[in-house]
Amino acid sequence: MQKVLTTEGLTKQYGSIRALDNLNISVCKGDVYGLLGPNGSGKTTTMGILLGITNAKSGTYSWFESGHGHQMRRRIGATLDKPNFYPHLSGIENLALVADIKDIKIPNIRAKLEMADAAKFARRKFHTYSTGMKQRLAIAATLLGDPEVLVLDEPTNGLDPEGIADVRELILKIAQEGITVIMSSHLLDEVQKVCTHVAVLRSGQKLYEGQVHSLLAGNDGIDIAADDMAQLRRVLGSFAGLEALEDKHGVLKVRLKDGFKASELSSFLITNGIDITHFAHHKASLEQEFLNLLSQNRA
Repeated sequence: MQKVLTTEGLTKQYGSIRALDNLNISVCKGDVYGLLGPNGSGKTTTMGILLGITNAKSGTYSWFESGHGHQMRRRIGATLDKPNFYPHLSGIENLALVADIKDIKIPNIRAKLEMADAAKFARRKFHTYSTGMKQRLAIAATLLGDPEVLVLDEPTNGLDPEGIADVRELILKIAQEGITVIMSSHLLDEVQKVCTHVAVLRSGQKLYEGQVHSLLAGNDGIDIAADDMAQLRRVLGSFAGLEALEDKHGVLKVRLKDGFKASELSSFLITNGIDITHFAHHKASLEQEFLNLLSQNRA
């Protein structure tokens, strides 16, 4: 798979604070790649370095396996701050101005507005836009020039649930067009629904990088209770697929090994004479795995 972005040992210092600490990540063509972490974890600093806005103290990065010069960055569209356009110009007029400033010869403004679902309000003045409309216009602006990569910093920040859902669908639509997306977000549920790959950051350090489904795989949980809890515990101990067992408030919390299903466990318990009173299967969530990673790596 073609590498779109690689970083090696990226480090950034602000006085005594190390904002990035030896960051190594890799993004492939077609990925929807999420940078995930609490405030101050280094997400925005990383994006600033990758876009040439600020410099790293040490380390290197490369776009398209060809360095990070101006010609490389022309293949990238980005929105890092709150959408900021001329308030008394329409959406179309603002995009025409952006295209002129960027010297984009054939901007295809109407097509980009339609792709971002912004055409229906494109003739209205920007100052009349809702937060969601502003975000969609900003994404339409980043699509001018047909970038191969889209970089979005907190694209759903400040949006209501409907606006969040709209931006989620827009990102998925952009990805279906073959554009690689790199985004940061504090909304873990949205990252789980949108991203194919994720890097989890804390205090400038990478705690995890890989496919979202790999992070979640094998971490589904099952809550079980029975009339005879002691017998339940003994029988569970003989189940070949048992990965972990925890007793919490009179309920046994079970995690299974990869390849084993909750239905197999319930059949095993019934076959072994367990009178089950409670059996609840909980799908693994990115939020829980994110919190687990932070807890495991906390100093």
